Amino acid sequence: MRIEQVAITSTPIHLEEDIEAKEWDLDSFDIKFIKNIHLNFEFVRVGKEIVVKGKAITRRIITCSRCLEEKEEKVSYNIILSYNSSSIGDYLEIDNDVREEILLNFPMKVLCHNDCKGICPSCGVNLNYQVCKCKQK
Repeated sequence: MRIEQVAITSTPIHLEEDIEAKEWDLDSFDIKFIKNIHLNFEFVRVGKEIVVKGKAITRRIITCSRCLEEKEEKVSYNIILSYNSSSIGDYLEIDNDVREEILLNFPMKVLCHNDCKGICPSCGVNLNYQVCKCKQK
């Protein structure tokens, strides 16, 4: 998302854009971004600062760290960025900063849901759906 600096005034400007997820190279071994990343941001000048507020909405497929099942989810990131107008050129491009915010918000442990029971280390049964016979011995 790119905007000419002189166009940013004290009156907020709203911009929306869809970016293909594969263009941003966000995938990890347990998170795969799919479809588009929807950006919806507001740009406003406050003195010498340019404040950018908005949302990045993503769709991703995660592989649960406990049960190894895949799940598709929609994730929304509320983002606020601030730039000194004298330190940027003619155009303000926020893509790299938004990408960084998404990466910084990756979960440490990817789970399909908070109370995921995982799989049995002996027989491999998904404990979310079945009772393990190993535990009954």
